This record gives sequence, structure tokens and C-alpha cells, in this order.
Amino acid sequence: MPVDTWFPLAVYYTDLEGAGQHNPAMRAAILALEQAAGEHRFAGMAWTGDVHGIGQLHADPRFAWLVQQVEQHCLEYLRQLGHNMTILELYIQRSWPVISRTDQRVGAHAHHTANISAAYYVSVPDVEDRSLAGNFVLHNMAEQNELQQGMATPGTNAVAHWNALNCKQVFYQPLPGRLLLFPSRQSHSVEPNQTAQERISVSFDIIMAARRGMGRETPEFLPPPPDQWQPFGAASD
Repeated sequence: MPVDTWFPLAVYYTDLEGAGQHNPAMRAAILALEQAAGEHRFAGMAWTGDVHGIGQLHADPRFAWLVQQVEQHCLEYLRQLGHNMTILELYIQRSWPVISRTDQRVGAHAHHTANISAAYYVSVPDVEDRSLAGNFVLHNMAEQNELQQGMATPGTNAVAHWNALNCKQVFYQPLPGRLLLFPSRQSHSVEPNQTAQERISVSFDIIMAARRGMGRETPEFLPPPPDQWQPFGAASD
């Protein structure tokens, strides 16, 4: 008998044309930014630019090509999800480099201040099994088909075979030139880099806001355009 699968998590991925032309320069720029940033604050973890003062790569002209690609594919992602693009504007909130060397990882987390997140692979260790470079992992937060809580916990032997209906995690191998887009609230992590070469990627956080100029038609479920915001203390007497 058939089994329907409803309420799926939508993850967008594509391999960017022109990546081979642009990646070497971006790699060099990221390594230079890391060197200029100084200390590595968290031993054993991948070096992430956002906690080292480098969180605005989208404002750096050396990454203009990548920004354009992210914008283009993010719009396509939303179109495939069925969003009404006439009421939306998208903003890159932050963007930062990630460098993972031998045995370094990124722990499970989510990006709670954004709506859409992206990861792009600038440089990946040249090994036959790309998984050794550290898979990108999405964690099953809803577990809608775990009919008894805890049954799918490792070591219970409650699952005879893992499949798309009961999996706890899904894995994406890192590939140079690959772009991933996913909901920011989705828990994710990156496995340790088990090679002698560094893995370099760029992450983006993107927010959705109401389109400018909508006036009274501005939908209440979206934040108004950022140019209408006002910080505390800015009001004049």
C-alpha cells in the first residue's frame, strides 16, 4: 500500500557555473582575512568569521560574484516554495567565512535571527571520499514518524532499517562550487574534517521583509522594510 509523505523540509542545492574561475581568488581572500583577524577563539572548532569580526563579506567586492549567485538562487528557492514574491524583499543580514582544518567541526545550531541560510563551498579537500572533508548535517527536529518517543535513539535497536521516513539526520557531502539553501531555524552541524587539507566555505543569513512602497497594503506578518526602523534614542523633541 502507498505511504504519502507530507510536510517535507525543502533544501535547495546547486553547483554554480563559473565556480572554478572565482573560487581561487575567494579562497586567497578568506585566508588573508583569517590571518588578519588574529587568534582562533575556539580550539577544536572550525574558524568562523562571524565570531572573529568578519561577518559582512557581502560588502566586500571580492565576493560580489558569489553574492549575485546567492541572490539569484534564493529567489528561485522561494519561488519553488510558492512564496508571493510581489510582497517580499530580501536582505543579506550577515555573511562570513568558515575554515575547517584537521579534526575541526561545527556543532549543532540554528540561525534564529534569519529566515533563510546559505552555505557555499569555496575549497574542499581533494580526496576520493568527500565525506572525509566533513559532511553538512541536517537534524530531524520534528520526528513526526517517531510513534513512541525515544524509539529511534541510537542503541535501542528499535529501527530495523533507516530510510527517509525515520532518519534522524541527512548528510550533504561538501563539493567545491556547491550552494545549499535551507530554512535558518533548521538545526544543522558540520562533521569533523578528517583530512590534512582545509575546507573553506561561506555562510549567509538572509531575512525577509515587506516590500517598500506598499503603504497600507504592507502585510502585518512581515517586518516592515529596514529603512523604516528607528533605534531607541533617535526621536527628537
